[in-house]
Amino acid sequence: MALITQFTKCPLCGESVWNDVEDEIVATTHFIADAHDPLWRFSDAAMHYVCFQQWPHRSDFVTKYNQIIGHRIRGNGTRDHMREDGVVESVSAGG
Repeated sequence: MALITQFTKCPLCGESVWNDVEDEIVATTHFIADAHDPLWRFSDAAMHYVCFQQWPHRSDFVTKYNQIIGHRIRGNGTRDHMREDGVVESVSAGG
């Protein structure tokens, strides 16, 4: 999962994701291995939820996350699924 400190900047707007107000964020683990992939720098990153909602590549990012991470089934029969809004939820591997 993305390491978030007071120095972490949103890759979409360049502003700190750490502030006095508890802003919602979208954060993922490193899941894109190809450094030449245009979405690579957003993998293992923390982004403001509001910035993520307005990002033109949001749908592509969600699709790629679900293609790569969504196929990894845990021992308890669940897998991660990113909704279109960027929220990651645990779902049944069968559904």
